[in-house]
Amino acid sequence: MPGIFPHPSGSAENYNVGDQVKWFTSEKSISPYVGVVTQVCPGINKVWVDFPIGGNQQKDPTELILITPFVGTSPVNEDTGYSSYDKTVSEETYGTLQENVKKMAKQLVSKETAVSAKTASEARLSKMASKVAGSFADTVITKLASDVVDCIDKGMTDIQAYQGLYPRYANICSDGLMRSAISRIYKNANPK
Repeated sequence: MPGIFPHPSGSAENYNVGDQVKWFTSEKSISPYVGVVTQVCPGINKVWVDFPIGGNQQKDPTELILITPFVGTSPVNEDTGYSSYDKTVSEETYGTLQENVKKMAKQLVSKETAVSAKTASEARLSKMASKVAGSFADTVITKLASDVVDCIDKGMTDIQAYQGLYPRYANICSDGLMRSAISRIYKNANPK
């Protein structure tokens, strides 16, 4: 864990290339980014710092906080969170981590295969339904178009054709479909 402390003097001579620093502007504003000292200029009392955001910038030494990386080893050598008795009871009650991972993996695989089988059957049903609906719609539209052309040949207006064909197609297709099909066929038959 790094420790943060302000550098003891405001002199650039106390910094070395490679030191890690943060930019300190006031008590309430410290840069969250750690920069690396790239150049020290003691003659003008400035330090060049490369920040991850903002790039290489020239800073006054009084604006910088020196970060010292954690030095040494961890005093803890083993897991002392639980006593051996507690670990034994936990493993007897809940099993070991490896057993739980294997159990969860088996459950996920079984769920995934069930979902993929269900998805495959739904895809087949959807494809079959679209074929049936497509052939039905094709048959209905073809028959409706043929009947509208017959009405045109008889000299009927589009309103008369709609009134004559409505009882025959009211239960098969929507009113909007009939109206749009009749008006389109009449427009193409009598271009102005």
